[in-house]
Amino acid sequence: MPPSVSATTTNPPLYSQRIIRLFSLAFSAVAGGVLTASNLRAVGRPEEARKALWASVAYTVVMAVLISLVPDSSAYGAYAVGTGLAGGYGLNSYADKFIPNKRDFPARSVWRPLAICLLISAPVVASLIYAL
Repeated sequence: MPPSVSATTTNPPLYSQRIIRLFSLAFSAVAGGVLTASNLRAVGRPEEARKALWASVAYTVVMAVLISLVPDSSAYGAYAVGTGLAGGYGLNSYADKFIPNKRDFPARSVWRPLAICLLISAPVVASLIYAL
C-alpha cells in the first residue's frame, strides 16, 4: 500500500500570524511584510510575496506622511501602535487568501529576523537618544 499524500508531503515552516503582527507593531509594517513575503515564497507564491512586500513599504510611507501631518500636541505613540497593528492585520488577511490552513505548517524560528531587526533599529534609537 503506498503511503498517503499527507505523510509524504512536508509543509515548509512559516512565521506565525502573531509574530507578523508583533514585528509590524514593534518595528514597522515593512518588517511584517518581509516575514509575510517569506511565508508566501515558502509556499510557492513569489508574485504575491512581492506584492505583500511592496504594499507594506507603501503603507509605511503613507502612514509616516499622514502621522507627520498630525498636530504636535497629539500622542504619536498611540498612532504608531494603531498603524503598526493595522498593518500586521492587513498582512495576515492578505496571506490568508493564499495560505488557507496555517495550522498545518510548522512554526519557523523567529530569532534570525529578530536579531536583524534589532541590529537595524538599535543604531536608529541610539542616534535619536544622542540627538536629544
